[in-house]
Amino acid sequence: MASSNGQYQLRCEDYHVAWICPVADIELLPARLMLDEEHPAPSYDTYHDENTYICGRINGHAVVVATLPQGETGNVNAGRLTGSMFKTFPDIRMAVLVGIGGGIPRTPTSRSPLDDVHLGDVVVGWVGDGKPACVYHDRGRAKVGGEFEMVGTMQNPDWRLLSALSMLTSDHKLRRTKFHDQLARLRDFDEFAHPGLEQDLLFQAGHRHAGGWGSDCTVCNPDELVLRPLRTEDDKDKFIFHQGRIATGNAVIKDGELRDRIGARCGGALCIEMEAAGIDANRRCLVIRGISDYADSHKRNVWQPYAAGKAAAFARELLCRIQPATVKGMEGVNEAPWLVPFIRPHSFVGRDAQLAQLRAHVLSEGGRRLAVYGLGGCGKTALALEMAYRTREQQPKRAVFWVPAVSRESFEQAYRDIGGCLRIPGIAENNANVKQLVKAQLSDEGRGQWLVVVDNADDDSVLFGGADRLIDWLPLSRKGSIVFTTRTRTAAIKLAESNVVVLGELAEAEAREMLRKRLLPARQQQLQDEKTVTKFVDMLAFLALAIVQAVAFVNTNDVTLSDYISDYQSSEGDAIALLGQEFEDQGRYRDSKNPVATTWYISFKQIQKENKLAADHLSFMACIANTNIPASLLPLGGSRVEQTKAVGTLKAYAFVTESATETGKSEKVFDVHPLVHLAMREWLKKYGEWVVWAEKTLERLVEMVPLGDLVTREVWTIYLPHATHIVGVPEVYDLENRMSLLGRIGKCEYTLGRYRAAESAHRQAFERMVEVLGGVHPDTLTSMNEVAAAMLAQGKYTEVEAIHRATLAGREKVLGKEHLGTLKSMGEVAWALAGQGKYAEAETMHRATLAVREKVQGTEHPHTLTSMNHLADTLIKQGEVRRGGEDASSSAGTNGGVREGAPTHAVERT
Repeated sequence: MASSNGQYQLRCEDYHVAWICPVADIELLPARLMLDEEHPAPSYDTYHDENTYICGRINGHAVVVATLPQGETGNVNAGRLTGSMFKTFPDIRMAVLVGIGGGIPRTPTSRSPLDDVHLGDVVVGWVGDGKPACVYHDRGRAKVGGEFEMVGTMQNPDWRLLSALSMLTSDHKLRRTKFHDQLARLRDFDEFAHPGLEQDLLFQAGHRHAGGWGSDCTVCNPDELVLRPLRTEDDKDKFIFHQGRIATGNAVIKDGELRDRIGARCGGALCIEMEAAGIDANRRCLVIRGISDYADSHKRNVWQPYAAGKAAAFARELLCRIQPATVKGMEGVNEAPWLVPFIRPHSFVGRDAQLAQLRAHVLSEGGRRLAVYGLGGCGKTALALEMAYRTREQQPKRAVFWVPAVSRESFEQAYRDIGGCLRIPGIAENNANVKQLVKAQLSDEGRGQWLVVVDNADDDSVLFGGADRLIDWLPLSRKGSIVFTTRTRTAAIKLAESNVVVLGELAEAEAREMLRKRLLPARQQQLQDEKTVTKFVDMLAFLALAIVQAVAFVNTNDVTLSDYISDYQSSEGDAIALLGQEFEDQGRYRDSKNPVATTWYISFKQIQKENKLAADHLSFMACIANTNIPASLLPLGGSRVEQTKAVGTLKAYAFVTESATETGKSEKVFDVHPLVHLAMREWLKKYGEWVVWAEKTLERLVEMVPLGDLVTREVWTIYLPHATHIVGVPEVYDLENRMSLLGRIGKCEYTLGRYRAAESAHRQAFERMVEVLGGVHPDTLTSMNEVAAAMLAQGKYTEVEAIHRATLAGREKVLGKEHLGTLKSMGEVAWALAGQGKYAEAETMHRATLAVREKVQGTEHPHTLTSMNHLADTLIKQGEVRRGGEDASSSAGTNGGVREGAPTHAVERT
C-alpha cells in the first residue's frame, strides 16, 4: 500500500516516469493506491510551476503523479499541467495518461462478448499499424471521396514500452498477469466495486436518453438496446483490455451517432477522451483509459470509479514489467528545430513590457497571430530575435523558424529551408509544392509546438498580392504561434487584427545602455560627460538603428561623440531633403524627425572617403534584394584582402550583417538593412548613379545565373531572388541584358519545377523580343517556344497548341518548310495535340513531319527515328495498330527513340 513516511527525498532529475491523471476526484485516488510508497516532492520553482505533485515509487520506478484542480479538465488545462511538469522534471522518459474515457463499440458487433468494448474495460492507445495511436477527431483533413486524414497529437510510445506491452498481452493470454493483485489495492474502497452487469446498457446510436441528465435508463425504450453477446457473471471477474486507437478532441461527446462517425473516420477508434490533446506533443506518451460510458446521451457517472481503478491497475501492471534501468535508457525529448539566420543581438536592451506581451502570446498558442509595428529602425527585428532566443531557452521543445517577407522569393526560400530542416519527404523534388508541404507539416499538431517569425512584412503585395497569396500558406495549429514585424500600423492590423504591439523609441536609460554596450572599451570614458551623452541619444531620437550606426561611425573613424554631433547637425538639412520623403509614415506627424536617413548619410559619406570598394558593394546591393546576398555575387574588384576589408567596413557601420549559413556551407551570406537599402537607392538616384549601377548589376547577374544547370542548382538557386529583383527595375526594361537574364531565370525556374514562375519569366522575355526583334525573328520564336514548354509542364495543352502553331507558321515563313527548326515545331504541335487526345490530328502532323525528315535527314537519322516513334505511339493511343504502325514502332524501339510523353522541346535540339 502507499505510505507517506517521508523516507526518500529525491531530486527532480531523479524522476523518469510521469503518471498523469487529469480528473482529480476520480483518477487521483486509484493512482496513489498503486504506489508502493509515497515520499515528499522535491523542491522546485513554484513561480513557473504552480502544480502540486505526488511522488513515490512503483517497482523501483521513481514516479511523479500530476492531476488538475477539481473541475478543470480538458485539453487546455492538461496542456498547462504537463507543460510545467515536464520543465520541472526534465528527465522524464516515460509518460502515461491514465483515467476514464468513452467507449466506441466495434462495428460490426463481435460474436464473442469479450471482444467488444464494454463498460469497465480498459483501452490502451496502441494499434501498431504505423499510424498515430492517439488522434484528433475534430482536426483531421477531409479529402475527396469522403476520406478523412487523421492528425496525430503526440509521438507514439517508446519501442521498449511497446515491447513490454506486447509481453504483457502474451502473458495475459497465458494467465500469467497479476491484474487481480493490482486490483486488490482498491478493495478497501467501496466506490471501486463493480456496478453490476445490469448497468452496462448500450442503446442504438440514434436513441436519445429519456430521463434527465445522469438518471438511469429505466424509462428508455429497451427495444432500442443493441443486440450483442452478453457477458456473464464469470466474465465480470476477468480483466479485459483492448489495444486500439484513441480519439481526442475539445468537447465532451454525448451523442451516439457522432460517436460512431468519429470511430469510423478515426480508423476504428475504440475510445474518445479530451485530455490527450493537451499533452505536450514532443513527449512519447501511452494513453490508458478505463471505459466509463459509451459517449452517448445515456452517459452516467456510476462506472467512473470502477473504470478509473481498472486503468490504474493496468498502468501498474505494465510498470511492474519494465526495469527502471530500461526506462532511464529511453529516448528523452529531442531539441526542437531551430532556423534563425541571425546571432543574438548583443546590444539588446530593455523592452521588458513588449517581451512580456510576446511571451504571453507564445504561451497562449491557439494559432493566434501577433504583429509588432513601429518606425523603421526602432528595433523590431532585434526584439523578435531576442524573443526567439528567449523562447529557445525557456521552451526548448518549441521549434522556432524565421521567414523574411522582404520579397516573395525570400519567403519561398525560407519555406524551402524550413522543409529541409524538418526533413519533409519530397521537399527536395523539382516539382515539390514547398509551401503546401511546409504548411501541412506545421499544421499537423503532431509536429508539436512552434513559433514562426515573419520579419519585415512591410510590402503588402508580398503576402497579399497575386492569386497565390503567401498569407494563405501560413500554417495554423493550436500548438503554434506567429509573430510579424512591420513598419506600419495598417499592415499590423491587417495581419493580426487587434493583437498588435507597438514599438517606439528607446527610453533614455535604455538608449544610454545601448550606447555603452556598442562603444569601444577605450572610449567608455566619454560616457562620463552626461550632457554630451544626453544630446547624442536625443539627437538620434532614441532610435535603436540610428544609435547602432552612429556608434559604428564613432568607433571606426576614431572620432568623439561631440565630433559626431557636430557632423550630424551640419548636414541635417541636406540629409532630410535627400531622404525624408521615403520615410514618410501615415502614423507619424509631417514634421517628425528622420534620424535613420541622416545617420546613414553621414556614415556613407565617410565610407566613400575611406573605402571606395565598400561603397561600390553597397551600391550594387541597392540594386538587388536586400537579404541572402552571397559573397560570390558581389562584383569582382581588388584583391581578396581588399574585398574582405570592404565587406568589413560595411559590417562595421552595421549597414550589412552576416547571416548564419547552413552547416557544411562555407560561403558567406549578407543582409542589408531594408531602410539602408531604400536610402541607398534614393541616394543613387539623387546623384545620377542609379541607372549606371542597375546596368552593372544586370550584367553581373547575367554572368552568374546559368541556363538552368541541374548539377549546380545548389549554387545558383540563391541568385534567383536577386535576378528576379533586378529585372523588375523599370530603368533596365529596355536593355538587351534584361531579355537574356529573363531567359536564364525562366530556365532555372523550370529546372526547379516552378513552372508558373518559369512561364512568367519567359513570357516577359518574349513580349520584349516581339517589341525589339519582331514576331518572326528566330530568337523571338525560340523564346515563344520556351513559354510553351513552361505551359506544357502545367498541362495547358490548348494554349500550348496555339503557341506552337504560331511558332510553326513563323518558322515556315522565315526558315522554310524543310528547315530543322520548322520540323521541330511540327513535332511539338503534334505532341500538344496528343496531349489533348486529338490523336487523329496528331497522327497527320507526325506523318507529315516524318515524311520531310526522311527526305531531309534520311531514314536512319535519330530524329527521323524519333518521329517514327511518336507516330507509333499516337497510333497505339488510337487503338489503330496497323502493320505499318507496328513496323514504325519496332524500328523506333530498337533505335532508342524517345517515347511519346516526353516534351519534344527537351529532346529535339537541332
